[in-house]
Amino acid sequence: MLGNRNLNWTASATTLYHLTGRLLAAATIGAIGHGRKETTPGLLADFATLLGIPTRDLAALTGIEPPDQTPPQNPAAADAAELIWDIRHPTSAQVQHISAKAKALQQD
Repeated sequence: MLGNRNLNWTASATTLYHLTGRLLAAATIGAIGHGRKETTPGLLADFATLLGIPTRDLAALTGIEPPDQTPPQNPAAADAAELIWDIRHPTSAQVQHISAKAKALQQD
């Protein structure tokens, strides 16, 4: 599901940290994705935040028990998850425009 949002392991780890405060190595994200690391209820809730889907829905899809209490969500998390979904397939012109804007911001 992260790949459908163009989030590689590093981008997933970075975004997960910014949205939830959970710090994971990129390799840990990969291990979770490949089933080599167990996903806890807390991780499930954090990934639901990252993906922009309700925790109970992700729990139903994965068969992982949801946490007893859903942790408080970063108010910007839903907007960020929606933005990640919306920009998953930019055109080359859009990528060039974004790149130019980012470079201009770095120079300011």
